[in-house]
Amino acid sequence: MKNGIRVFVFGLAFVLCASVAQAASVPAIDGQVAGLELCPEFICGSAIFAGGFQGKIGINSDATAGMIVSLTHGDLPTEIGDCTPIYNGVWELRTLFRRISGIVTGGHIVYIGDNKFHVTATFHLINGGVGTLTLDGTLDHNPLIPTFGGTLQ
Repeated sequence: MKNGIRVFVFGLAFVLCASVAQAASVPAIDGQVAGLELCPEFICGSAIFAGGFQGKIGINSDATAGMIVSLTHGDLPTEIGDCTPIYNGVWELRTLFRRISGIVTGGHIVYIGDNKFHVTATFHLINGGVGTLTLDGTLDHNPLIPTFGGTLQ
């Protein structure tokens, strides 16, 4: 009997730990982002981006949200492969009924050529959820107003 209880408790602990490891954030967030750079860091003191999110937020697998991010970073690199850090910032996702926000805790910007940058940033949830998210995308400085697109998960 005691062995049966031990096996049950071990199995339950394994299942609970495995399910926690699957979700990097609560609510689970996974989707595509696209937007514009509203103001560069050298003018506003932080780079400010606004756009949209389409994907999963919690149990809604087809959520649409507005997104805004403000972050500070080092000097943008000019040689292919060179990198600069993302220091910090704030971010927010807002649906019709929900507001999820937090802080940017780090990341990096890599120059990939043709006035484009690969951006990776870590978002920590503070309001409306817990956990961390990763933003992974491309910033294009070729248009008059720079554009951004990528994933948030």
